[in-house]
Amino acid sequence: MATHHVYFLLLVWILLSHTLQLCFSSNVYIVYMGRMEPGEDTDTVFRQTHQMLIAVHLGSAVKARRSHIYSYSNGFKGFAAKLTEEQVVIMSGMSGVVSVFPNSRRQLHTTRSWDFMRLATDESMAIPGFSTDNQDNVIVGFIDTGIWPESPSFDDYQMPAVPSKWKGRCQSGESFNTSNCNRKLIGARYYLSGHTAEQEEGEEVKVTYKSPRDSSGHGTHTASTAAGRYVEKTSYNGLAFGGARGGASMSRIAVYKTCWNSGCYDADLLAAFDDAINDGVDIISLSLGPNSPQGDYFSDAISIASFHATNRGIVVVASAGNDGIKGSATNLAPWLLTVAAGSTDRDFSSQILLADRTKFLVNVKALIYL
Repeated sequence: MATHHVYFLLLVWILLSHTLQLCFSSNVYIVYMGRMEPGEDTDTVFRQTHQMLIAVHLGSAVKARRSHIYSYSNGFKGFAAKLTEEQVVIMSGMSGVVSVFPNSRRQLHTTRSWDFMRLATDESMAIPGFSTDNQDNVIVGFIDTGIWPESPSFDDYQMPAVPSKWKGRCQSGESFNTSNCNRKLIGARYYLSGHTAEQEEGEEVKVTYKSPRDSSGHGTHTASTAAGRYVEKTSYNGLAFGGARGGASMSRIAVYKTCWNSGCYDADLLAAFDDAINDGVDIISLSLGPNSPQGDYFSDAISIASFHATNRGIVVVASAGNDGIKGSATNLAPWLLTVAAGSTDRDFSSQILLADRTKFLVNVKALIYL
């Protein structure tokens, strides 16, 4: 009987320890507070954020500052912070709070495309509403893995001065400086705080290039596909030889690097959206998303940020997703322009010659995985 009591007490102790750990361990959460009201500015939001964090930290200004990660105060209102489950409950009941949700991780989504769509081949193809005869007033913001600025796709040859509406910046960092920006690549920023906050305390944050520089090629690929300049004599190891260009070759590019080796975290994505809205972009490109279809829009970072961007007249274009059943998509908010791959007439052909002189024509649909 005594042995049973010991086992029972041990089980209770284990369950209690686990419960206490959940209550007192902190994780990164997003506190969403809706739109910016008339008369509110960045300082107002900072003060409000600080007061709310002090309240859940029982008056400790030091703990409040340590828990704070981001404040959002341009396109929408809110902040990211490390909170315990108990603090999340308290924060959720505070006046002005719309929702509190975890700092989820997003996945990256993966060119004859423009010819296939029968778009004009001229770089100065008109875009009504932005310019009478060219696209150089259009600023496209790419929230992705950054950019490789040396690519000829981002050359600013014969491009006019940067539009006066642009309020963004070119942020220096590892293997990237302000001279990497030009009249084509007009802005570049990077966001790491949300990613860093998800690491265990004391754990080294291992990322490639703490800067807007791209290490995976995904962001460079999406930027050049949508807005790259015309580049002659391109091929992949001699296959598909010809010229390559983006859909709107004369438009401007601004990059917001939020995606790192392990993915893209909501806290960083929201900070990028918040800056992009204030910087003056006309279009935001988002080739990333959740693993499953978006649910509650009030607790989904992409839905929230894209809603406020759209409300400011910015078109947000998102990829449908990489996985799922046929015909499904993950970025589903009705204010998003969600794009999926349908079909293509592109083939990479090569002949294989066997020892008996027999020849086979081989078609390859994709050469690399992005």
